Amino acid sequence: MSYSGEVFDLNSGINSKESIRRKLEIEEVLLEISNMFIAPASLGRDINVTLEKIGRLCGAGRSYIFLLRENDTAFDNTHEWCAEGVEPQKNNLQNVPCEECPWWMEKLSNDEVLHIPDVSALPPEAEVEKEVLGKQGIKSLIVLPLYVSGKLAGFMGLDNVVNTGSWGTDDASILRIAVNIMGMGIQRRKAEEAIRAEKEIYRSTFENAANLILLVDKKGVIVDCNSRAEKLLGYRRFELIGKAIKSILFSDYIKKFEEYSEEVENRGFSFNKEYRMVRKDGNPVDVNVNSSGLKDENGFNIQTIYIVEDITERKKAEKLIQESEARYRFLFQNNRAVIMLLDPNTGNILDANTAACSYYGYTREKMLNLNIADINILPKEQIIEGLKQEKFRDTNHFFFTHRLSNGVLRDVERYSYPILMDGKKLLFSIVSDITDNRKMQSELVRAKMEAEFASKAKSEFLAIMSHELRTPLNSIIGFSDMLFTQNFGPLNEKQLRYVSNISVSGNHLLKLINDILDLSKVEAGKMELEVEEFSVSDSISEVKTLLTPLASKKDIQILSMVDKGLTTIRADRTKFKQILYNLVDNAIKFTHEEGYVVVNASVEGDQAKIMVKDTGVGISEAEAKKIFQPFIQLENSEYGKQKGTGLGLSLVKKFVEMHTGKIWVESKFGEGSKFIFTIPLNLPLSPTN
Repeated sequence: MSYSGEVFDLNSGINSKESIRRKLEIEEVLLEISNMFIAPASLGRDINVTLEKIGRLCGAGRSYIFLLRENDTAFDNTHEWCAEGVEPQKNNLQNVPCEECPWWMEKLSNDEVLHIPDVSALPPEAEVEKEVLGKQGIKSLIVLPLYVSGKLAGFMGLDNVVNTGSWGTDDASILRIAVNIMGMGIQRRKAEEAIRAEKEIYRSTFENAANLILLVDKKGVIVDCNSRAEKLLGYRRFELIGKAIKSILFSDYIKKFEEYSEEVENRGFSFNKEYRMVRKDGNPVDVNVNSSGLKDENGFNIQTIYIVEDITERKKAEKLIQESEARYRFLFQNNRAVIMLLDPNTGNILDANTAACSYYGYTREKMLNLNIADINILPKEQIIEGLKQEKFRDTNHFFFTHRLSNGVLRDVERYSYPILMDGKKLLFSIVSDITDNRKMQSELVRAKMEAEFASKAKSEFLAIMSHELRTPLNSIIGFSDMLFTQNFGPLNEKQLRYVSNISVSGNHLLKLINDILDLSKVEAGKMELEVEEFSVSDSISEVKTLLTPLASKKDIQILSMVDKGLTTIRADRTKFKQILYNLVDNAIKFTHEEGYVVVNASVEGDQAKIMVKDTGVGISEAEAKKIFQPFIQLENSEYGKQKGTGLGLSLVKKFVEMHTGKIWVESKFGEGSKFIFTIPLNLPLSPTN
């Protein structure tokens, strides 16, 4: 074989039967290839068939197509045919960087045919290509550039992996024809794919548009519509196609539609026209329509496309806004409160209701010509600065002195709220006259101070009288107890009962006096804490020991649980035990026989948390609200009114609060109660401790 570089001429040099046979064979292959690419059913399959036929026709070991990627920086072996016994290389030749074959790519870019009779004899500048081809076992090859739409898109080539040698003129010519045919086939396929993609994009856009799209012919008949037709109008697509567009319009809008149709005919478009359409079920739909004419090659309108937007909700909103504005105006003008609309930047009164005009004593016309500084007695600069700040806060509350038209000054309370009207931020202000209220408040403050003084004097008196009240009572109790022992002579049964009553009543009265005096001392500020460090567990045990006899009379168990982490606490030990005693004693009173009372002590942050829980009758919500008030005694249908002063829980609350603690009750009637209090773990020790 020899290569001359000339274009193949089928009519030259054919003198022998072999030449005639070769010519017919070439013509048959090229005709078959041409027919395949006129309308390729499968481009990939047709390229593979072409490579096989060209490879066999030219006696190649391998024929192939390489296509450049979209960025033109790399190429892929997309199609390959190999003769029997020749190893395929397609999978190894993917994403090959163009920069790795600079000599090769330069030749192809210059539209040169790469005819390499002997790979081993490649020039030094093709050293990289020589190495790549050698690894594939290629001895000789011929490669032609492949163009698509006038641009280099890749290349087609033939390899010989057995012998070196030149490729003949026939081979080059056949390859040139084949590569042109395939280039045109690829170009046609890309054009078809682009058209198909554009159609799909158009159809997808058409079908998935947010609005209804109607295509109407010159006669006003709907010829196409998208899927929004069913949602907006209730028609299936096939039901709407063929209907006159006027048939889906309310009769009141047909004349308007005809006028706008003439506008489309004359101008080519008509935008933002509002109609009312009729749904299939007869209900109205408010719509906004943009229409545009579609022209033929002569410039005549042949169809009109209508883009229909559902504005029913917008129309409802507009109606609501109108109604809201009317209601606002009615409420504003007829409200009994004094209301003004202020410009926060200037202080001008932009609007004022009837009540405002009446209160300040101005006509409405005069009122709307005033500035708030004409009413407020503060300096105008200070007022305007304050108004500017108000527009940035959600709510504003101030007290001012306003001047009426007759010169009288009145104390007022003003609330203002920023509102947006016509794109401008204004202040909606409500004014209340508080002149009389302030006078009443002053009188109430004076009365409160007098009451507090009297209460303090009472508490101080009771605290001072502590000794005088307790001394004679202690004597009565002591002598009655001595008589009860009969050390000074025997007493009959009746006398013993009377002496016992004197002792019991005396002790009850002493407890009442002690509770009253303790409460008075706390309220008078005469009682102080004696803070020391002591064991919580020991204190609970002592209270438990004192009250166990009382609990045993009703077969009530007193249980206690103390966290390991709560060993000691710094507090007033006596008052701590008195708090516990009163709570547990109270729980025993209102607990059923064979019930139980639980004292639970734990650590919660920097606080000790003590809970006294019982299985008693519980406390109603109404009673729980007043349970810590002085002289309040709970009544229960099951237990009746219990003995006591009604001061125990009130003292408990005072003692807890003296420790800067808190106390509360959790209970439901019939389900028992929980009294819980918290006090700090480490109060400062008293100087004596």
